[in-house]
Amino acid sequence: MQRLAIEYLINTRKRFPDKTAIVDGKESITFGELWRRSICLGYWLRTSFNATNMPVVVSMPKSIPAVVAILGIQLSGNIYVPIDVDSPPARKKKMLDKLGPHLVLESSGEGFTCAGSECNMEELAASVDLELAEEVVAAGLEQRINLDPLYIIFTSGTTGTPKGVTITNAGVINYIDWVVETYDVTGEEIIGSQAPFFFDNSVLDIYLMLARGCTLHLLRTDHFLFLPTLAEYIRENMVSFIFFVPSVLVSMTRLDLFSHYDLSCLAKVLFAGEAMPLNTLRYLRKHLPRALLSNLYGPTEITVDCIYWIFGEELEHLENVPLGIPCRNAEIILLDENGDVVTEPDTVAEICVGGIGVSPGYWNDLERTREAFIQRPAQGAYRSIVYKTGDLGYISGKDNLIYMVGRKDHQIKRQGYRIELGEIEAAFNLLEEITQSCAVYDDARKEILLFYTTFNRKPKEDAGRKARDYLPAYMMPRRVIHLERFPLTANGKIDRGALRSYTDSEHS
Repeated sequence: MQRLAIEYLINTRKRFPDKTAIVDGKESITFGELWRRSICLGYWLRTSFNATNMPVVVSMPKSIPAVVAILGIQLSGNIYVPIDVDSPPARKKKMLDKLGPHLVLESSGEGFTCAGSECNMEELAASVDLELAEEVVAAGLEQRINLDPLYIIFTSGTTGTPKGVTITNAGVINYIDWVVETYDVTGEEIIGSQAPFFFDNSVLDIYLMLARGCTLHLLRTDHFLFLPTLAEYIRENMVSFIFFVPSVLVSMTRLDLFSHYDLSCLAKVLFAGEAMPLNTLRYLRKHLPRALLSNLYGPTEITVDCIYWIFGEELEHLENVPLGIPCRNAEIILLDENGDVVTEPDTVAEICVGGIGVSPGYWNDLERTREAFIQRPAQGAYRSIVYKTGDLGYISGKDNLIYMVGRKDHQIKRQGYRIELGEIEAAFNLLEEITQSCAVYDDARKEILLFYTTFNRKPKEDAGRKARDYLPAYMMPRRVIHLERFPLTANGKIDRGALRSYTDSEHS
């Protein structure tokens, strides 16, 4: 029985030592070489710093060396912490302070640096007996269990202090094994990786590569700044499997890239991280009629995803895009404002998640852990933790699928009514030509504003009037604003903060 996530690499490098594991621009690395570099780094970290179960920050751009760092840290018996190297210094300091005792691993021209020491990979590989390094590392790994932390990923905190979400080896193994089975991952897949390593969607990319021997292409940032180059790269490299945030797919459809480029190589298209607009989903089905299209959902506080749906013939009849059904070993319960379980269909309540994939909590932050991770209601006989996501949803009485309507912190009160901004967005996303929409609330002026993009990149003059067919008057936005493109966060999601700043600048 598999105990640690690093065992995926240990097994795969024996089966496919000469197969290309990662492609990064003009550079590539085989599974055999990936193992050699990772074991040397793991040996150096273990013998140089004598640390176990300590956070080791991966402070480097998305690259082959960053993957080696992630693997070497695991082999040293420690916990990797990927961070955004472009984070503002003040935010980076808050993250490092929250970790407590830690190490910082950075790339250098010839290898890595950590705590003032330098590791020249070629010199190390030449001077160290690889069998001895493997023995030392294996002895250390024997002391670790599957509930030990694998990684810590920081997510934004409402107080301004980032929260370090801790994820276990067991959670990742359960998730990856489920992905392999559910999406029939054979190892022939060529994966195009969009997510930065400090965004948990990248966990699927990295560990599918390790588990099945897939080839992983690290897509560069500039591919997403000029999307035709992304389409050309996918076509030229026959990328067959992608796990993108919906905003990237929306932008690709807005430019009609699936008509201008032959992207039929895309056999499996997965998306998560934000709501997928229905019009974009239908566009993808039209242009990729034989591809598997799947929506996934999961907050950072669980191991990547806990709900999914694979779309079939029902797609043409949908009125909203469902989240779907629980992933294996995930329990979804809905809790009302009083903390009671909601079982009635079509009743909106907070989505809560239980199961092996749930984080043990926030690193070095017991108070916020107790607030968000609670004892499962009506289960007093033993400890059973569920995570309160802050997302609002319901189970449909029509198809028994889970749907999301918005976030608790996106719920506003206006004219005496409780309004879900996500419901407004869903209504606009139904309109012909609209590819994506985002509603924000100007609290100072008590106004709802709706931003949207279109397939033809031109304003839809009757958008507000058409939306009245789906929304009551009290939910109608005060203004409907067309954008050429949405501002995006480093993860590729819509940047709601930038949209709020946009409204402020208009009134300044």
